[in-house]
Amino acid sequence: MSFYQLPEKTQYGRIVPKNKIYEHAGTSAKLKEIFVRDIEKIIWSHKLSPETLNLPASDEIKEIQIFTIVLKEQLLSNDVLATVDRAIPSPIVFALESNGKKSYRAAYKRTSDADKNKRVISSYFETSWFDKDMQYQDLPMVLNLTGLYHAFLEMMMPLPKRKNETLIMHVTRVDEWGNKEKEVLKLNSRLKKEKQFNRRVEINQSIKNLKREINKLASG
Repeated sequence: MSFYQLPEKTQYGRIVPKNKIYEHAGTSAKLKEIFVRDIEKIIWSHKLSPETLNLPASDEIKEIQIFTIVLKEQLLSNDVLATVDRAIPSPIVFALESNGKKSYRAAYKRTSDADKNKRVISSYFETSWFDKDMQYQDLPMVLNLTGLYHAFLEMMMPLPKRKNETLIMHVTRVDEWGNKEKEVLKLNSRLKKEKQFNRRVEINQSIKNLKREINKLASG
């Protein structure tokens, strides 16, 4: 697993003070602690725009930002990424780095239908960790920045896109699939603790039903 090679012209290279992020977002004390404990530094590393990529913008997307987050360990709560996403209006792809390894994460961020000044953020998708010096792929052939953003997200999503499926449909299906996977884990945990036979039968049936729904969501 690797990611796309970003042209040198897109490099931005600005250090982002951690305190500026959580102060702007009104972050809780617990989340501030995570910023300090888990993050070495945050770099606004690339700016993908018509000027830097020679790709036209669209009504949906004017720019895409790449934020490189250098971690102390290969672990970071998505709550931290959501804090950064809320502080920056444009879409962000996060490049996480730790001990010579790299991973990418992003949520689908779009304008709210109810309020054009607000952004809606999906759950986060991620690549596996890979060596930083691994060979990267060429950027995909797309028509505009929206197409590029969609390609970034689809690379990270755990389920392949179906034929004629829009991005929002794909994201919704993956979110639903992920939520049901979490439900199965919770039910399995309850099953281990449950002593009553009747309740164990009910939980087992719920798990079977959920797994059928999961398989249906995962099918092409």
